[in-house]
Amino acid sequence: MTQCTSSSVVKFGLRASIACVLLATTAFAVEHPGTIPQDAECSSCHGNKLKGKSVHSAMESPCTVCHVTMVQGDMTTVSLLMPKNKICSACHADSAALRQHVPASNKATCVDCHDAHSSDQKMLLRDVAMLGGPEKK
Repeated sequence: MTQCTSSSVVKFGLRASIACVLLATTAFAVEHPGTIPQDAECSSCHGNKLKGKSVHSAMESPCTVCHVTMVQGDMTTVSLLMPKNKICSACHADSAALRQHVPASNKATCVDCHDAHSSDQKMLLRDVAMLGGPEKK
């Protein structure tokens, strides 16, 4: 996992340093129990993210492709490197995704219907997507 330190900025570059600054000011981070060593293997506890009928190809990459951790004292927070509504388009072309989803809701994000890790449904679909999509707010 990436920790927000000066050495991680040197190692992972500008993208990581921007994410660290954003994480310090956003409420999107989730508290993770305990501290996480830099060389931690996430799947040792989160192995269910690697199982299902459909597993995202990104799961073959380190978790730091999409996630960043910040350790402060005995508290660790985990967040996405980018906002939820932008992270999928870091690897997937927006135009191709939108062509496949007509008429997709303009307010829905990819992860409203697709699980970013794995699913028991085809195309990484969440159960809510099988029932007609996310609730309108």
